Amino acid sequence: MQELYVYDLYGFRTETKALASVLYPYETINCFATGIHKGKRRMLVVTYYRIIIISTAFGSPADIVSINREKIQNPTYTKRFFTSSISFEADGTKYEFAMVSRRVLEMFIWALEQTLPIRN
Repeated sequence: MQELYVYDLYGFRTETKALASVLYPYETINCFATGIHKGKRRMLVVTYYRIIIISTAFGSPADIVSINREKIQNPTYTKRFFTSSISFEADGTKYEFAMVSRRVLEMFIWALEQTLPIRN
């Protein structure tokens, strides 16, 4: 968890509770990131199987989107001093997250380059 910068970047975020409710048993998390997508702060989690996008608002249930990794295309990042971003495409939709920590940009690409597990 330390290598993923979970404790210093995301330790007390409200999205972590929602994340715990949607993870599969033994699902491995390869990357965490937070950024602004469609005007809201969202948490992006890359696992071996999928990308999970979580948005929470006070007093309402979490908005959770799950995208299988097989559908992810063209993952990229832009590194700037304060306005770094990551983006990818899935099912013809472009997802772009602005204001992402520079510490996780390369890890995001690495996480998506990992070999997909064989499904039975």
